Amino acid sequence: MPTNAQPPIAPEHQEKNILEEILSGLPPQVRNTLQKFLREILAGIIVVVLAISLWFGYSAYITRQENQAAAAMGTAMHQPDPAKKISALEEVIHQHSHTIVGKHALLLLGAIQRDSGQVEPAKKSFSRAKQEFSKDNFLYYSALMGLGYLQEDEAKLDEARQTYKSSSETQLGFEAIAALDFARVSSALGYNEEALEAYNNYLSLKPQSSQLDFVRHQVMKLSSEDKKPEEDLAP
Repeated sequence: MPTNAQPPIAPEHQEKNILEEILSGLPPQVRNTLQKFLREILAGIIVVVLAISLWFGYSAYITRQENQAAAAMGTAMHQPDPAKKISALEEVIHQHSHTIVGKHALLLLGAIQRDSGQVEPAKKSFSRAKQEFSKDNFLYYSALMGLGYLQEDEAKLDEARQTYKSSSETQLGFEAIAALDFARVSSALGYNEEALEAYNNYLSLKPQSSQLDFVRHQVMKLSSEDKKPEEDLAP
């Protein structure tokens, strides 16, 4: 028995019909003007829809990549053996270097390498991490502080002092710990006035710190010592 089924309407015709319905509610003069550009309007809508689809697809791809990197990082950090942990983090960085998690892994790798006595590899990890972040990023100074601790470990106190000073002048959350490190190294080098100023700065930043007794003791000690001109001190 013959049916009266209508053939399916093509998507472009559906969009055109919908748009014509919208236009029908406009004043005649505006409607007549827009109808002249109906084809261009439809093309513009298609372009916008495609752009939105691509953006959501890209966002989903990025999210998926970050989730995979995070899972790999979690597995790496659960490795009980430091050597295996280092190896696993290196693999995370190799496989997911384009992700935020992969960049964070560089900082963790540098810290574990330093704790394991691998000074040169730790330097490379922290230096690479520093290059991944801008100077207005908290993680840039995380990498910088890591390099400062390595410099101090190698008795390169002048270099460490400059590193800590740079970090203490930021407004990104490193001011207190960097001030304490700067004060300690400055005192060791004989820059007592700068050390005293840094300790007092630390007290203003961390009035409830667990290290208050130590810092106050250092302040009293430095305050009672004769201040020598910095130009007369050997580096």
